[in-house]
Amino acid sequence: MAVTVKNKRPIIVPDTVRRKAGLRAGDRLEFEVSGRVIRIVPQSPAGHLASDFVMQIIEEAKKNPMTASELATENARLMAYGARQAKKAGIRECDVPRVIHDSRSGH
Repeated sequence: MAVTVKNKRPIIVPDTVRRKAGLRAGDRLEFEVSGRVIRIVPQSPAGHLASDFVMQIIEEAKKNPMTASELATENARLMAYGARQAKKAGIRECDVPRVIHDSRSGH
C-alpha cells in the first residue's frame, strides 16, 4: 500500500496497515532511518500483553493463594532466574539503578 507525502502534513498510516501490524492507540513507535528506507518499530509491543499477564497472575493468586513455604520457594526460584538472566546480559548489581532509570525514561 502506498501513501503520498504532502508538504507540511504528517504521514498517515492507513487503517489496514495498522491492523495488520497490530498497532493500537497509545502504542509508542520508533523510527529507524537508513538512507531512504524508514523502518517503524513498536517500542514495547509486549506492554499490553505484560499488563494483561500481570492481571491474570493477580486473579489466580486471589483464587489459589500460596502458603508461606510455597511463596519462599517461588521467591528463591525467581531470584535465581533473575540472577542468571542478569549474568547473561552482563548486568552487575551496581548497574541496577542505571538499568531501572534507563527503562523508566524510555532509553
